[in-house]
Amino acid sequence: MESRRSALIGWAIVVVLVLVAAASVWFKVAGGDDDEAARPGMKDGDPASEAADAFAVAWVDGKLSDVAFVDTNGDVNARSLAITAGLGSGAAGKPAKVEVTSLTEVPPATGAKDPARRVDATMAVTWQIDPTRTWTYDTSAQLVEVEGSGEAKTRWLVDWSPAVVHPGLQDGDTLQTVRLPAARGEILGPDGKPLVGQRPVVVVGIQPGATVDRAATAQQVAGLVGVDSAALVQRVQAGSDTDLISVITLREEDAAGVRAQLDAIPGVVLQDDELPLAPTRNFARALIGTTGPATAEIAAKSDGRITEGDLTGLSGLQASQDEALAGQAGLSIRLAPADGSGREPAVLKDFPTKAGESITITLDPNVQAAADEVMANAPNPAALVAIRASTGDVLAVSNGPAGADGYNRAMVGKYPPGSTFKIASTLALLENGLTPETVVDCPATLVVGKEFSNAEGEVLGKVPFSKDFADSCNTAFVGQSRNISVDQLADTAQKLGYRDLDIGTPLAGGSVPTEANETEHAADMIGQGQVEASPFAVALASASVASGRSVNPRLIIDPDEPDPKLGEELDPAAIKALQGLMRGVVTDGTGTALADVPGGDVAGKTGTAEFGTESPPQTHAWFTGYQGDIAFAVLVEDGGFGGQVAAPLAAQFLTKLAEG
Repeated sequence: MESRRSALIGWAIVVVLVLVAAASVWFKVAGGDDDEAARPGMKDGDPASEAADAFAVAWVDGKLSDVAFVDTNGDVNARSLAITAGLGSGAAGKPAKVEVTSLTEVPPATGAKDPARRVDATMAVTWQIDPTRTWTYDTSAQLVEVEGSGEAKTRWLVDWSPAVVHPGLQDGDTLQTVRLPAARGEILGPDGKPLVGQRPVVVVGIQPGATVDRAATAQQVAGLVGVDSAALVQRVQAGSDTDLISVITLREEDAAGVRAQLDAIPGVVLQDDELPLAPTRNFARALIGTTGPATAEIAAKSDGRITEGDLTGLSGLQASQDEALAGQAGLSIRLAPADGSGREPAVLKDFPTKAGESITITLDPNVQAAADEVMANAPNPAALVAIRASTGDVLAVSNGPAGADGYNRAMVGKYPPGSTFKIASTLALLENGLTPETVVDCPATLVVGKEFSNAEGEVLGKVPFSKDFADSCNTAFVGQSRNISVDQLADTAQKLGYRDLDIGTPLAGGSVPTEANETEHAADMIGQGQVEASPFAVALASASVASGRSVNPRLIIDPDEPDPKLGEELDPAAIKALQGLMRGVVTDGTGTALADVPGGDVAGKTGTAEFGTESPPQTHAWFTGYQGDIAFAVLVEDGGFGGQVAAPLAAQFLTKLAEG
């Protein structure tokens, strides 16, 4: 009796275990599986589900060639790439994400004999159109079960068609992204009026097929608009009859004088348009920069923000601030029907344009115009920078002479500052006990590791330091090099403006060595050695002296923080003494070319900076200083002596400002 009871209990346990096991399988199939709850029809271990997921992964990875497709599908990888090539470089021919969202059994067709089993995989597809915009939609692909080989009795193939890429596609259709240009922001002056705004232009072109004599037409046009005749003839002769050969884009006012003559030439096409332009062709040209069609190289460096042919900044502020100014192009993703299909293109997704932001800069149109006029007639490549000393606002950045303004030497050029650097050396000496009355010897030569000499063999003898400064005696400064350290000189120079600077466009500040031997330190005292500076940095140093503060330069006005940021105050006693010394340069020293300019007293410093290996050495000509609240620097490359070349240009600049 006991043994039969034990047997019954054991049998009951077995039945319970079987029921529990069966229940667990039933719950897994019927919905206990998390994956199927989130993705209906998708089951762990199910070959159809695995095949659907594998297709999604391969599409994202750009490896459709690894997927098993139905034989009649052809080269799916090539067909898919052909369809999506028009989506642009951001898409790169493969989706950013493909997620299988459900799997549904497809009923066999009525009357089919031994129909293959089919399932429909619904997918959410996302394309990265550009760095900030994605396009997501639902599509589906059918998978078919076929006879397998080896141990696998069956396997699943993807039955691909263009409709898998997008449900609206048919054979021969493609997807295209059309870019819709955004309105470009303007560059505004401090008064809120455009310095660079949309201005009327005339685009001059030649249609080769509309002229009897291509060469003669090209030569006539080249002569009227001032382009290279031989190059234009070659381009026009090489063009097809229907081409439109672009010749030049003229400002409306420039085109007015030749428009009638151009109109009279057969084959010439004139198109009115608008472009973002400054008030005049030369107005702060190198600083503001230019716009034009983006090259392939520019597009490649933009990480998808720009495509080849987009209007973009090519130089200056137009380039450095392009992301803000350009805004965001609108995008229209369209289905382009196969040729001859008779169907109309369809818009699948629109992304609106976002207009560019205008930026406000500190340039003063009157100050800039005066600087441009002076630089246009400079004898050699030259630069002029003007800064408002009290605020650090950049008032003018000009490069010349006319025709040489494409390179912004005023801001990115690096030069030995020569004797203009004696402003920094002097401030460091004044902070360490020297006074304008201190007697400092000025011999013809002085040896500190090597022999240093004065320009044209000048000898002042033992005179007050104010005389040494006014006449720019090199040996006096070299002799004082032992009284300040390398670090003291570098620290003082950095406070004045010889430092890394960021004002929203490429800019070379100044650099002063923090390590130097005795001879190198002596050379640095007179701005030769290893000291380098842009004209901008030299002007900034004068602004700092004029204001008595370490000036923070500003070119772009932040609307959220419109007030200038004042720098740290410099030693008041030392600055006052230095201001007097710089005034003495103009009244009694090497800068007398500015002694009688209108507009008030001028304080400054000349500079003659040696460079190159010739004997005697070539020299850059410098003058820097301030009048009232306007600090400035003038550089003339290979110009000779600063007092003879740069100072007169500075005098012309201040005179034009005073005359309005």
